[in-house]
Amino acid sequence: MPNARLRFPEKTDLGSIFGFAKELDYYSGHDRLIIEMPDKVFCSPFTMLILGAKIKHLKDRCEDLTVVFDNWNNHSYLSHMGFFSMCGFDHGNSMGQAPGNSRYLPITELREQELVENPTDEYEEMQDLLQRSVDRIALVLAHDQNENRDLYDVLGYSLREVFRNSFEHGETDKIYYCAQYWPTSNKVEFAACDFGIGVRRGLGRNPNFRFNTDKQSLECSLLPSVSGRTHEPRRSDNWFNSGYGLYMTNRLARNGGNFVICSGNTAISMTPKTKANFSTSFPGTILRVNLNIGAIGRVQDRLAEFRMEGKEIAAKISGSGNRPPSAMSLLLRRDYAPSNRRRK
Repeated sequence: MPNARLRFPEKTDLGSIFGFAKELDYYSGHDRLIIEMPDKVFCSPFTMLILGAKIKHLKDRCEDLTVVFDNWNNHSYLSHMGFFSMCGFDHGNSMGQAPGNSRYLPITELREQELVENPTDEYEEMQDLLQRSVDRIALVLAHDQNENRDLYDVLGYSLREVFRNSFEHGETDKIYYCAQYWPTSNKVEFAACDFGIGVRRGLGRNPNFRFNTDKQSLECSLLPSVSGRTHEPRRSDNWFNSGYGLYMTNRLARNGGNFVICSGNTAISMTPKTKANFSTSFPGTILRVNLNIGAIGRVQDRLAEFRMEGKEIAAKISGSGNRPPSAMSLLLRRDYAPSNRRRK
């Protein structure tokens, strides 16, 4: 097919972002696609990650398609954050190259095999090693884990659960993430994605949660005690799948912030008072957690509150088995010692 030109969205509201992600699929049969960058555009971590991932996926699966960015050199922030590298270009920094600081973390790739840093790690459970990695990420953004305890705690918990979801359910060994902290408004946003099997196929491992649409799967995945693996025998006394990870994370985010999850042809956005569905296209799964740190309070108290509410909800869900939330889905990093537990 002939060459085509596509305007990068100047507005980065969710509707525009999801619409652009869906529109990209139309150009898979073209020979050349020129993406016109506007002179100015604000891109949050989620915007950079979802659009970068979509363009990367398009290029990877369409070997005969040439993708070109027009006016990319006017976007130093995107270049610095590794956006063009995520898309598969040499423009700007490579993913993870920018050092990051207490205000941001660039687009970064994390492979599961990288969690093993020394020989003794071979005897640790993957989730413990993952906690070590997310603690470092949380500390970069929080800067001081004592002075900014609430921020450090909520990031450590939320990042762990989001990353766990990809490695344990997505059938993938690598994830991508990006984050930004705005201290003047006391808000932080992080986004994470994978190119795994997606939410519907992941939940479908469990015969109780096989759905015909991505929308049904996404809505169910956010409920407590819902997981593609809750019907399986426990492999660990500490890290079994209870189906509470995404539920607890989206409740934390909606406590003054918002939560977005996208997989397949559907995206769901949730705030403290609203829920919106979007039609889109994304291979694998991508999430956004937008936190209002000032509204969260003591994270342990919030987790206890959401746990009790979750147990009541889970009791009404057919097929969930009403399993209690695993201890590790409810505890913060300082409440347990990973070095005392060994892989079985």
